[in-house]
Amino acid sequence: MRKILSRASLVLMLIITLAIPRLTQAQSGLPQECDQSSLPSRDLKYPANQLILICRPPNWNGDLIVYAHGYVPPQAPLVLPLQELILPDETFVPEVFLTQGFAFATSSYHKNGVATEQASQDLLDLVNYFESLVPVGSLKRVFIIGASEGGLVAIQLLEQHPNEFDAGLALCAPAGGASKQIKYAEDFRVVFDYFFPDVFPFGAFDVPSDAFTQWESIYVPRITAAITRDRRATSQLFSVTRAAVDPTDLKTAIETAIDVLFYSIWGTPDLIATTGGIPYDNRFTIYLGLTNNLALNLQVERIRGDRQAEDYARTFYQTTGDLDRPLVTLHNILDPIVPFEHELIYRALVAREHKSRFLTVLPVVGYGHCDFTTEQILGAFALMVQQANVQTH
Repeated sequence: MRKILSRASLVLMLIITLAIPRLTQAQSGLPQECDQSSLPSRDLKYPANQLILICRPPNWNGDLIVYAHGYVPPQAPLVLPLQELILPDETFVPEVFLTQGFAFATSSYHKNGVATEQASQDLLDLVNYFESLVPVGSLKRVFIIGASEGGLVAIQLLEQHPNEFDAGLALCAPAGGASKQIKYAEDFRVVFDYFFPDVFPFGAFDVPSDAFTQWESIYVPRITAAITRDRRATSQLFSVTRAAVDPTDLKTAIETAIDVLFYSIWGTPDLIATTGGIPYDNRFTIYLGLTNNLALNLQVERIRGDRQAEDYARTFYQTTGDLDRPLVTLHNILDPIVPFEHELIYRALVAREHKSRFLTVLPVVGYGHCDFTTEQILGAFALMVQQANVQTH
């Protein structure tokens, strides 16, 4: 659960995982209490089995921690999220939980890319499978933890299945819902194209299915050169989009642009295929932030969304704020990928449902996406368990 892999690291991971077979348990150095296996998919459209990891200590306390991983590019093979489970000090998270008596389980899901709907069902199946492995009635509580896209999965499971999950921890999550997150990423793309029209030879939703193969060789250098070359246009880009940068480090402007645009190039074809169309519409969006906004609003790419796709996103990728179990969220204030504004939106949703007593938001000062220390992550986890204990008693 350390900082989610950088885009460059993801590309390297793709190369490595495509080139070598999946590691065995002995090769990967997993604790001896952990077993890897798979569960069949119920999905005819995405029939691949989900890969699962289950760890159970001999002194099991009856509690299970389920981890929902973050976004993985659809071009990558299905793998367990082992890299996400390494803390900043190189501690392997399941080992920490095992020493405290908790069981632990996680999944690859049976689909990469946009997968909130699929992930929710997969994790419910995982909990049911775990329960079939232990004596009847021995499973006392289930805690759900998720990072980034997995944080959205965690929140939705906690909202929709309060009888199955006792508390949750969402790290750097798009808590305000995927529609808000899609709009942020796509607004950044079309505004970027207005200021830097020579970087991408295609529109925001006309991304060729093989464009990702040129990400490192062509598009990353172009983005870097554009941001570096024209400081005035760069300043205007961030003024309009309000994407996060560290004002003390100008290199973060490049990092933010690369990180946000990564999803456009790697994820757009999958987003369209999964939702059944274009879940974004900016025909009536008014972009502000410049001294003269007229030219921007006249010339920026305008996109008509598909009602079916927008409805899909609102149905399967939206939170409600209807909490009946404790939820702790941890989020960098200057998050370039999932803006901290999601926390404010979700807090308002929870207040509207009169459930504020169940929500604790922990802001983390600084720039980064899921850029937390070991102490911050374990402290948030301890708080979640404490709140669950209070509710139980």
